[in-house]
Amino acid sequence: MLNVGLQQVQQLKRDDSVEKVKWAVNFLHDTEGSSCRITALKISDISGLSRAALYKKHLRPLWDKTYKTDLLEVQRKHSADIQQRETRKLEEKIISLELQLKKSQHQVDQLIRELENEKARSKVYRLDFEKIKEHHQAVLHHNLRILRKLHVRGIDISEFEDVEVQVFVESKVLD
Repeated sequence: MLNVGLQQVQQLKRDDSVEKVKWAVNFLHDTEGSSCRITALKISDISGLSRAALYKKHLRPLWDKTYKTDLLEVQRKHSADIQQRETRKLEEKIISLELQLKKSQHQVDQLIRELENEKARSKVYRLDFEKIKEHHQAVLHHNLRILRKLHVRGIDISEFEDVEVQVFVESKVLD
């Protein structure tokens, strides 16, 4: 969180130092003429600011006319460097996202293949189940026919009646 009060105090001091430098430059032009050489030492003596303060980026363009062109060139180079770095970052991010996309697409393709394999297995299991069901129904039918034949011939099948009912119930469950 920014300290607004501190920022205001710093801005006031900055504005005050800008006014002092402007006044000192005007004073030198008035006393020595418009073609006089303006140096940091002269400005420092007149304005009361330190030489180090005069070389700050917001004050130096006010009194050093050669600095402005250098500053603009430095700013252009700096902005070009920033653009190049941002471009590299974006290119790296694009490459990273493309790799993630390829990886995700590969995973999707693999899952689709696995799904198709499972569908094929399911069909095979279903066919096997149907074959086993038909076989059990045929065996049940065969057993019931044998029990009827035994009953018709007069053979006691009372011990098989429980089995017959149980097998019949199982066949209904399978249907």
